[in-house]
Amino acid sequence: ATLAEVDAHFADLRPTAPQTPERDLSVTSIRPLSELAFSDSSTVGAKAANVAELGRLDLAVGVVPDGFAIPFSFYDSFMRHNGFYAQARAILEEPTFVSNTTVRQRRLKEFRGALEDGDMPDWIMIALTEMHRAFPDGRSIRLRSSTNNEDLPGFSGAGLYDSYTHHPDEGHISKSVRQVFASLWN
Repeated sequence: ATLAEVDAHFADLRPTAPQTPERDLSVTSIRPLSELAFSDSSTVGAKAANVAELGRLDLAVGVVPDGFAIPFSFYDSFMRHNGFYAQARAILEEPTFVSNTTVRQRRLKEFRGALEDGDMPDWIMIALTEMHRAFPDGRSIRLRSSTNNEDLPGFSGAGLYDSYTHHPDEGHISKSVRQVFASLWN
């Protein structure tokens, strides 16, 4: 395909009107996927809600992963706790951020680094520790993004964000959670 054909194809796929997905911050606890349904997508994201819904089907053991969903409120609290929303707004308002791809890539990389080094509120650290203890000792844990702007009607966000495997020798699981949080700024 020519570049023009590719551009035309993607232009046809783009929604014609902006979408503002619902974000419910009222849920403030990590929940097992087995307790969730698709109706929880506004609190934990479409991917987690879809996996939870798959768990309701009569599939062979091990086909659907067992795990937990960290609600949007954790990300929101982390961002507020560190003043990252204000930093993001300032970056997005920089004229060169919008007009210069090299600047944009550099600034996003710097911002992701700041998020990966960000301070986790104590109550989140406690909740993450409790969740981590629910897994067998020595098990590596896969952390995947699940946002409210993936898999919207007419828009697939597959591959936008990064997943991480947290290995037992990496310390507190908050390290990998911060990496997933940072990947929202890819």
